[in-house]
Parts: sequence; C-alpha cells; structure tokens
Amino acid sequence: MPYPYVASRSSRARGRLGLVIRVGQVFGAYGLDGAVKVYPLTDFADRFQTGSALVLDGCERQVEWSRPGQPGLVVKLQGIDNRTVAGLFRGRYLEVPDEAARGLGDGRYYHHQVVGLPVQTGSGLPLGTIEEVLERPANDVWVSREGSVEHLIPATRDAVLEVDLQARRVVVADWLIQVEDA
Repeated sequence: MPYPYVASRSSRARGRLGLVIRVGQVFGAYGLDGAVKVYPLTDFADRFQTGSALVLDGCERQVEWSRPGQPGLVVKLQGIDNRTVAGLFRGRYLEVPDEAARGLGDGRYYHHQVVGLPVQTGSGLPLGTIEEVLERPANDVWVSREGSVEHLIPATRDAVLEVDLQARRVVVADWLIQVEDA
C-alpha cells in the first residue's frame, strides 16, 4: 500500500501581525459565555489547550478551555464573554505566528509549501505549477495547471517521486501523464 504525501490543512496567510498559520476556523457561537465552535485546520491538537495563545482577527487571545464538540471543538477564548460577541467571529480564522510552525516530518508538507511549486514528470515534461490542494478521504490531490490544462496529481508516494522544497520542484511519475492522455 503506498504511503501518501500528506499536506497539513494548516494554511499560510498574511495577517495583521505578519505571516500567520491558520490552525482553525470559527463556525459559530456555543453557549452563552462566549465560547466558539471551531473546525480545526491543524494536526496538532495541543494548539487548543488551556493557556495556548491564538490570534483571532489580529488580536492575541489565550485559550481559557477547550473540549471536543460535534463536529470539531468548542473553545473559550479570553476576552470573548458572551454569545453575541462570539457570533461575530463566524467564518474567521484562529491563527498562530509563522514562527510557531512545526515540522511535519518526512513526506509531509503544509499546503503553502507545495502550492506554487513547478511540477515535471520523471522524464522532464513540465506539467505547470501546483495551484491548490484538494483534501480527499484517501489522499490529498495536488492540482497543477499549465495554461488551460489541469493535472490532478494524487499525493501518494507512487505518483509523487520527489518533493524538493529547496530546489522548488515536484517530480511525478511518467505514468500520470500517460493515463491522462489515454
């Protein structure tokens, strides 16, 4: 069974405090005391532990408490004290400074690390640039575009031969283009 190249759902954005990593998205208020329902975008659950610092709308806030919810998490943040205020943050992202990014290990990449990388086959045929990452149940799919041509690349070890972040390139198996052309 091929091991997938996993791209963490955390994405990178430019916030009021510089570059930030999005670790969760608020999708509603919970209860009357100002807690928010959060869809986590990180593989690191400890980002939401009591005492952790998160940035919401450019303002750093401490996590007072958190617990599992259905779906996602319920998180109480310092300074948000009622349901009305909590509801104002619906759709907003919980972030951490870019410096707080954690290494993911071999064969794992943040979305922002692979988006923008040029792609070529093992034989050197250019396939454009990765423009987005689709999260699918079995594995992520990297979308590469070259002009009006789109290539869907399964992020698995048998399809992706090499990811070189230093050289800024991705090399994929030749059979991907042959199947696509058939």
